[in-house]
Amino acid sequence: MWNPFKKIMRENEQAGENNHDGGAENRHENCRRPADWQVDPKKAQIHNLIIVDESGSMGGLEKVTIGGIAETIASIKKAQEDFGDTQQHYLTLVTFDAHGGNVPPIRTHFDDVPIVAVNGFKDYHPHGGTPLFDAMGETLSRLHESIRDDANATGVVTVITDGMENASRKWTGDALRHLIEQLKEEGWTFSYMGSCHDVVEVTMRLSIDHVMEFDHDAVGTGNTWRRDVSSRHAYYERMAKEFNPDEELALKREKMRRNASNYYSNRVTPDWIDHLAENEVFVFGSNPLGAHNGGAAAYAVEHFGAIIGQGEGPQGQSYAIPTTGDFTLFVEVVERFIDYAKAHPDTRFLVTRLGLGNAGRSINEVAHVLYEAVKVENISLPLELWEKLGLHFLKK
Repeated sequence: MWNPFKKIMRENEQAGENNHDGGAENRHENCRRPADWQVDPKKAQIHNLIIVDESGSMGGLEKVTIGGIAETIASIKKAQEDFGDTQQHYLTLVTFDAHGGNVPPIRTHFDDVPIVAVNGFKDYHPHGGTPLFDAMGETLSRLHESIRDDANATGVVTVITDGMENASRKWTGDALRHLIEQLKEEGWTFSYMGSCHDVVEVTMRLSIDHVMEFDHDAVGTGNTWRRDVSSRHAYYERMAKEFNPDEELALKREKMRRNASNYYSNRVTPDWIDHLAENEVFVFGSNPLGAHNGGAAAYAVEHFGAIIGQGEGPQGQSYAIPTTGDFTLFVEVVERFIDYAKAHPDTRFLVTRLGLGNAGRSINEVAHVLYEAVKVENISLPLELWEKLGLHFLKK
């Protein structure tokens, strides 16, 4: 049977094969900041902290998790290249589990290392219980102690876990919530990617606002990393536009809090669209001749400036994507749309149920074609497509 997500799985397996050596000799490595590293007082100091569940229930997701970490590291490196005039990036990478013996439950693989000095991550071997609160509390408090006196510094924290806390000995949920709320007040950003537990309950208890629930498989796990990477890049871009090293601390933190509050943007297309904001575009399924004589296409003509006879591309406040005919052509026109959206990052593209109506496409086909859109922050998709891609947007 044709697997519409085989490309996703193949990419994740490739990333895993390139980064995972299966050996235990690298466990407990602690890569630290070079002694000669110089902090530039005229640049934002962005300290990226990634906390990854390595408990036994993550078994089977090793390759896709390593691939997601690799993609996140690559995105931070790209940000250092793109925004190096105003930003210096660092990485702290922590994994956690509890399985006794001589293996510590919390392992720091990179300890606030300049991203330019970070090499690939290899060491990931799920086993044991889930000391989530200890892992978060210990690493957050250590990083905070290191950067708290730097007015230009902030933390960008990502947590991924597939299980409920069950093994912490030092930190309680209430103590962790208090710390997170303090850090949020100082402008830190938190995102939480969870599976196989009550993600809403946990994140409400911890006061984390940016939350994604993912299916516990290669597709869901891979796409939750992609979704976070897109948000991360948009956050860095906003920081680059707004950072001013000469501003007062209070104003810097106000901007950081505002950027943090927008870390996960709303990327679900509404079920019904009767008006558009100035920066929004209605993306609808058409045919190559641009007949626009039914469904969303006719609605786009009536309300959003779609042009009869134009089967593809921008028109008025809409964008047409031919969904009928050969599947290969459908793939190509969607790729052109995604490139167009990337070239217009300040515009929000509201993708409707492309191909799922009169065109007769299956939801598997459409999700397969649109999976690259997961990485584009200004593209919104219908909820049913997000769920087919293994992601669930939660209402808290």
